[in-house]
Amino acid sequence: MRHPTARDLPQGGRLAALLLAALAWVPGGAPACPALCTCYVSPPTVSCQANNFSSVPAGLPPGARRLFLQNNVIGALRAGTFGPSTVTLWLYSNNISSIQPGTFRHLPALEELDLGDNPHLRVLAPDTFHGLRRLQALHLYRCRLASLPSGIFRGLHSLQYLYLQENGLLYLQDDLFADLANLSHLFLHGNRVRALSEGVFRGLPSLDRLLLHANRLVAIHRRAFRGLARLTILYLFNNSLAALPGDPLAALPALQFLRLNANPWACDCRARPLWAWFRRTRVSSSPVPCASPPHRRGTDLRHLRPRDFDACPEEEEDEEEDEEEGEEEDGGGGGGVAVMGTPGRALGRPGTLPAAPPSAFYRDGLPPHDLRGPQPRPPPPSRDSRGPPGDARCPQAPCAPMAAAAPCQPHVLLPLLGLLLPRL
Repeated sequence: MRHPTARDLPQGGRLAALLLAALAWVPGGAPACPALCTCYVSPPTVSCQANNFSSVPAGLPPGARRLFLQNNVIGALRAGTFGPSTVTLWLYSNNISSIQPGTFRHLPALEELDLGDNPHLRVLAPDTFHGLRRLQALHLYRCRLASLPSGIFRGLHSLQYLYLQENGLLYLQDDLFADLANLSHLFLHGNRVRALSEGVFRGLPSLDRLLLHANRLVAIHRRAFRGLARLTILYLFNNSLAALPGDPLAALPALQFLRLNANPWACDCRARPLWAWFRRTRVSSSPVPCASPPHRRGTDLRHLRPRDFDACPEEEEDEEEDEEEGEEEDGGGGGGVAVMGTPGRALGRPGTLPAAPPSAFYRDGLPPHDLRGPQPRPPPPSRDSRGPPGDARCPQAPCAPMAAAAPCQPHVLLPLLGLLLPRL
């Protein structure tokens, strides 16, 4: 038996069928938006923030590129929740305590992931972020992480920004960041790290900013900063450092801004390597007030005189060995991974934006990109907004949300279809 076709319909019916087929391709046929969320067409965005969701809402449009789920009470993340088109995923300020294995594994386009300010997220599996080869920014601040498993950042070759501040990190093991050849910003302040080992920063040839203030540092290995040839900003203030034996700062030829204040510096013979380093370099530095001995308390270490070290024994230095080791690390630090553009550029397309001005980082307050709370980030579209700016489909007026399931102008075919259907 032959199935009827459009040719078998009356003339009006054939026209109606053609109109229905045309309507199937208009933008108004976009997937429905989840309840209590707002969706936008260009770029495809789903905004569900601050709605007291206890889980990720069902029915997220599979083609969404930006998902804003912050400021809810989401407790767990499960595999298969997010679509492969996701580029930006904000989950900060929730109650996340567990992340199921594979949750982020099939997100090949993901570039920014913000899990910050989830105080119940205390443990991460070693493979949590594996497969995110395009990830450029990872936010894990204020999550009460006491440790990070070895290999957790393995394969994140595109990562440029890593926010680990204000956790409870007790230590950082060697080679933890070894795969991050393009990392330019590493924020580790506000933790409880007591020592930096020789290989802790191995594999970071592009690092531009390293913030380690407000930890509990008492010791830094003399080779801890080896291979950081592009580092321009280093914050070590508000720790428990009395000395820097072995001149670890000598491995930082590009350093421009240094903060060492609020440490109990001993201005005896132990201060000579740091004092000598200041004499031969031009670095903008905070004051370095002495805490001991009593007769030098309050004196700036940088202003000590050569005769203050006359009674000190000569130190044995192995500069040639250090130079050879530095050359070896520079040659193999990238691990075969291409280093992208200029370090320190703002998040976006590689090489399109300049680095943030150093003056924004060198001040008594914390850097502007330090704390990813509500104010430092561009806010997601508000619920009463008509849509994100710059919509290519509607250059003159903002588009209606996808939730309204309507394009910018009423479709010309709809009135025509309304006239024809009653006559069929």
